Amino acid sequence: MFRIFLIAALLAFVLISWFPYRKAPRTREKWIPVRPKNYRRIALYAIEHAANPVVLMNRREVNDFSESGPLTQKGIRPCLDFEIRDGTVPILGFHDHPDQMWIVESRREVADHCAAQGWLKIQGRAS
Repeated sequence: MFRIFLIAALLAFVLISWFPYRKAPRTREKWIPVRPKNYRRIALYAIEHAANPVVLMNRREVNDFSESGPLTQKGIRPCLDFEIRDGTVPILGFHDHPDQMWIVESRREVADHCAAQGWLKIQGRAS
């Protein structure tokens, strides 16, 4: 009887340790597709509204937001990866080309303000 219990306990331990718990699927927030016209002003407005702004250009953090730094119209245009975050939470970004820019749905006010200023055009609904 003890052997059966021991074998069952060993089998349960092996099954639990070999088959990890299922992780919850990661869900990304919906993105609003936008067509930017003035990359710098959009970026500065997003930075201004972030509590803890983090700017990544080609996966490198940028801390100089002045006109002599890389965060200019000419500096942003050739980027392949561009993202502005509030800490670790994305606000806006693009991959490959600025025409593929997106703004997260929770920051809709940033998109609406920039569109009202003429800095970008909202191209569709969040998806």
